[in-house]
Amino acid sequence: MAKTRTQFLAYVRYDFKRDDKDTEIIQAYNDTLRHVTGMAPFQGLKFQSWIPTVAGQEDYPLPSDRCHVLHPVRIIESAASTVGYPLNQMSKANWSERYPNPNATGSNISRRMPVDYCIFSASILVGPLPDLATYIIEIDWAKLAADQDEATDVHELNEEWDEVLKFGVLARMYESIGLTSEADRYWSLYRDDTLGYPHLADKETDQEDPMGTVRNNSL
Repeated sequence: MAKTRTQFLAYVRYDFKRDDKDTEIIQAYNDTLRHVTGMAPFQGLKFQSWIPTVAGQEDYPLPSDRCHVLHPVRIIESAASTVGYPLNQMSKANWSERYPNPNATGSNISRRMPVDYCIFSASILVGPLPDLATYIIEIDWAKLAADQDEATDVHELNEEWDEVLKFGVLARMYESIGLTSEADRYWSLYRDDTLGYPHLADKETDQEDPMGTVRNNSL
């Protein structure tokens, strides 16, 4: 099991040899977690969510803590159906050109199972407007790792990552106190193809879910 924040702090201190920089170590720890989970191929910690449509509504809020939406977005006919398809991804400019006034009330406005989408601000926009409230928008998305705020917090990566995270933390700590040669040593380890994050990244790309677990979150 991955280390708790308290255990990780002791793990770093074993190499850093100082006990007056705990606050800075925790900050470097959280910075390193964000760096790792924000990079490809991880694109954060991955989740899948299902958003029920609302008849006549084009915009649906995305998770507030996302860092990426993983394309394509899919739509499913209903909760009881296996019929669905990927939506066509569009830029906001192209989406607005195709759907210039999605909330128009005229009788000739087409409403049916959506075929297009775009990501804009904190929402996903779909078009044409849904004619039913039974469609389901399926999105895969990713978030950055949560900050380790409590002594008992455990990061969401697996325990293989503890050493790599330590390299990243030590690089940041030595950089912060001006020991650049030591910082360079740990940056090199952090980025090493056999010991650092590239090595574990290669292993993660072979898994369907990069973090080793499947998390289903409805919005």
